[in-house]
Amino acid sequence: MRVRYHQKHIPDLGILRDYCGAGLKLTTIYNYRQKGIEKDDRKITAKGEAGNTEKLKNSLSRTKNRIFELALCNPWEWFATLTLSPEKYDRQDLEKYRKDLSQFIRDYRKKTGNDVKYLLIPERHQDGSWHMHGFFMGLPVEELHAFTASEHLPYHILKQLAEGKQVYTWEAYAKKFGFANLEAIRNQEAASRYITKYITKEAMRTITELNSHAFFASKGLQSSVIAWKDILARELTCPDYENDYLATKWFANEDYDTALSYFGEALT
Repeated sequence: MRVRYHQKHIPDLGILRDYCGAGLKLTTIYNYRQKGIEKDDRKITAKGEAGNTEKLKNSLSRTKNRIFELALCNPWEWFATLTLSPEKYDRQDLEKYRKDLSQFIRDYRKKTGNDVKYLLIPERHQDGSWHMHGFFMGLPVEELHAFTASEHLPYHILKQLAEGKQVYTWEAYAKKFGFANLEAIRNQEAASRYITKYITKEAMRTITELNSHAFFASKGLQSSVIAWKDILARELTCPDYENDYLATKWFANEDYDTALSYFGEALT
């Protein structure tokens, strides 16, 4: 990484991130504004509905990127859907659910010695009740119960079993909170991209109004690291994503030299 810029605005700044061995992402920012170089006394703030819409859009993008990063950079084992039973919980109290679930997992770690970690996204039903989708790791299969077609189960799970898929429940969770089903993750990149679909404008707006969080994650999860940062020597070709402000392109780990060549550098 090179840090040698003193101007306030940097054109075509490239940032190459390593996603913990799962891939490389090169982002070029067309007009990067540095912090702390020069203070501007003028503060231009978008007002009204347009300003709020832009703020929500930016927050949505940052949240999706962060969730994707945590999803891709950690060795998740299970994709889970967790629900609340109305007989056991107030299904509309997200904050109590979050606190109690966090405490439940801490207690479970102490009791079993299993270092269970999670990345969970709350989703709201039309009736106002909450459930969660997300990932777990450190949860041994021996601690789970494998569903069978002879059990009284929702149709979508019976359909999965009929297709030859194995679906589990975490009985310790089910006993305290409500229904849960888990599936082994077979393609982490696909699962990482899929999980971000639960972050929508409506979900962000609702969670913001509740002064809550768009996702809940264990401490100590791995994040991507900056492998190189400099002005690009040439234009990023065939980007996977582009808007008026930036463009991004993904590379496999073995294509590190190709990614680095956009900076005019190559490994020797």
